[in-house]
Parts: sequence; structure tokens; C-alpha cells
Amino acid sequence: MIFSIVFTWIGGLLQLGVACYAFRLARLYGIARVGWQILGAFALIVLLHLLQASVSPTPQPGIRVEVFYYALISFLLLIRFLHIEDLLKERERVVQERIRVEQEERIVAEHKRAEAKLEAEIAERKRIEAQAAKTHKELLTASRQAGMTEVATTFLHTVGNVLNSVNVSATLVADHLIQSKADNVARVAALMNEHAADIGKFMTQDPKGRQLPVYLGQLANHLTDEQALLLREIGFVKKQIEHIKAIVANQLNYATIPGVPETVKPTELVDEALRVDAAELARLKVQLNCEYAPNLPKITVERNKVLQILLNLISNAKFACEESGRNDKRITVRVSNSNERIRIALIDNGVGIAPSNITKVFNHGFTTRKKGGLGFGLHSGALAAKEMGGSLVAQSDGPGKGATFTLDLPVQAKRP
Repeated sequence: MIFSIVFTWIGGLLQLGVACYAFRLARLYGIARVGWQILGAFALIVLLHLLQASVSPTPQPGIRVEVFYYALISFLLLIRFLHIEDLLKERERVVQERIRVEQEERIVAEHKRAEAKLEAEIAERKRIEAQAAKTHKELLTASRQAGMTEVATTFLHTVGNVLNSVNVSATLVADHLIQSKADNVARVAALMNEHAADIGKFMTQDPKGRQLPVYLGQLANHLTDEQALLLREIGFVKKQIEHIKAIVANQLNYATIPGVPETVKPTELVDEALRVDAAELARLKVQLNCEYAPNLPKITVERNKVLQILLNLISNAKFACEESGRNDKRITVRVSNSNERIRIALIDNGVGIAPSNITKVFNHGFTTRKKGGLGFGLHSGALAAKEMGGSLVAQSDGPGKGATFTLDLPVQAKRP
């Protein structure tokens, strides 16, 4: 009897364990995956209960057979559920492994697509860079040609101004020669030849003869003054002709083969550029101040490029002062050195630059000049400065407050 009760309790506990385990599997793996297993297990349990109900309730001595089977089947169901959990875990592991492999394959495929896209982008970027380099080269050539045109225009304008002053002096000399009293000397000589036989009586008794010495003295003074004036004008013409020769010599220097660095004093380059526009600056009454730092080192640069930049900066400063309408027009050229670099600053008190245009002035074709501006000079100058390892920058406090353009160059030429 006792054994029957024990087996009954054992069967009940196993049945409870089967139910709990069934719910655990359903919670972990979902009712859809273990539903048929649970249904089959509970069908067996129901079958056991029916088997128990069909047996006579009269207690029998010994261990009842149905109780033993009931406990045995419950135990086997619990073992089955354990096996099912192992199978589900293995299936879950296989599924997770498959998902991992698929993810890795997807990542690899994405990496390959990204690499292909990156290679395409690199190829496109190289194509764009090549096109940009070609465009830059073409633009640089056009800018150089435009810069050469502007330099030639400045050259011709300066020579024209000097020739105008030469023409004024030549006209003045011609007018003096036309109005000269030198022919009066011939008249005096003719008068004296007429009275050669009685020259003494003529000089003492004739009214004309008595006035002749005084007249000769006045004529001599007049001819002396006239000679001094003519010599002064001829000297001025000669000086202007020398100035034209210097301008032509500078222009010939610009025509030398580019790309050959020369070692020169920076102040010599500045003086050469200023010499070209000296007459025009004087005509416009622009005060020119040169501030050169002491002990400046020589620099190795392409001479024609630097002169092209300086000529354009001087020309721009000149026009800025002219357009300002100021009476105290002023340009300051400051040359200094720091950290193996030379800085050449051109400072004017002209019309200034609006903040919105401070970077645009270096754009190709952009100009703020009211008339005659091409918009090539500063662009070409900035490119030329960059080629030499330097820079060209602008600074202004605004309209009407002047501007400063600074050319920064290395002491040693940039190596290709």
C-alpha cells in the first residue's frame, strides 16, 4: 500500500514536471515549434488518467501496475522533453550559425560593393583632378597672356607720358628758336659793314651808332638767357630719353625666357617696377614712400614673374589713389623679411575694398576699377606667386580706407 502511494506521488510530481517543462519550452522556443510535442505529451497523460479511471477503485494489496506505468510514462515524457530541448538548442545553434554566415556574406558583399564604389570614386576624382589640372594650365596661360597685355599697356602708357613731356620741351625749344633774336646779330653786322669806312664817326656821331653798344649788350644778355633756357630744355629732353631707354630695357627684361630663377636683391626688383611708373605717379601727384628693412637677404626667384606682380600692384594702387579724389594721395612700399621669407607690401590710401570683395579680387575676370580694368592682373599674380612657393593676399578696412597687398616669397626658389 505504501509503495502504491509513493509511486502515485512520484507519478504526480513527474506529471507536474512534464507540464512545467512543457510551458518552459513553449516560452523559450514558441508554441509553434513545440506545440505538437506538448499536445502529444498531454495526450499520453490523459490516456493514463483514463487508464486509472477504468481500473477498479478497490484497493489491492501490493503495487498497482497502472501506477507503475503511469510513473514510468511520465518519466519517459520528461526525458523526451529534455531530448526535445537538446534538439531545439541544436537547431537554434544551426539557425544562428546560418544567420551569422549570411551576415558575414552580406558584410563581405557590402564591402565589395563599397570597394567597387570607392574605386569608381577614385577614378572619377582622378579624372576630375586631371581635368582641373588641364583647365588650370589653360587658365594660367590665358592669365599670363592677359598679364603680359596689362604690362604692355602700362609700358606704352608710361612711355606715352614721357614722350608727351619730351614733346612739350621740344615745342618750347622750337618756339624759342622761332622767336630768337639771333638774326639781329646779322643785322648789326650788316649795319657795321655799311659804315666800315667811317666806323669811328658812325659809333660816335650817328644816333644809331651811339645806341649800338647798348643794344649789343642787351642782345648778348638775351642770347645768354636764351641759351640757358635751351640747354635746360635739352637737358630735360635728354633725361626723359634716358628714362625711356630704361623703361625699354626693363620691358626687354620681361621678355627673357621664363622659368629660370635668378638671385637678386628684392629692393632692386621694387625699384625697377617703380621706375616704370615714376612719371605717371609724379603726374598724378602721388606721394611715394619706400620703407626697406636693413640687411635684406637676396632672393632666388623668377625675375619676370615678380616684376609682373609688382607692376600690376603699383598700377592698381595708382588707379585706386586717382579714383579716390584725395589731395594727399600716397603709396607706401614696405619690404621686410622674416623666417627666410621676403614680404613686399604695397599700401595705398585709395578707394579701398569692400569686405565682400576682399577675396573676389583674385578671381579671374573680376575687377572693381571703374574703367579700363580687365580683372586678369591680380589673378595672374596670385597664380605666379603660388608657383614660386609664395602667396599674394589683400587686406582693407573697407571702402575709402585704402588697401594693402602683400607679396610673400621664399628666399630660396621653390623646387619643382
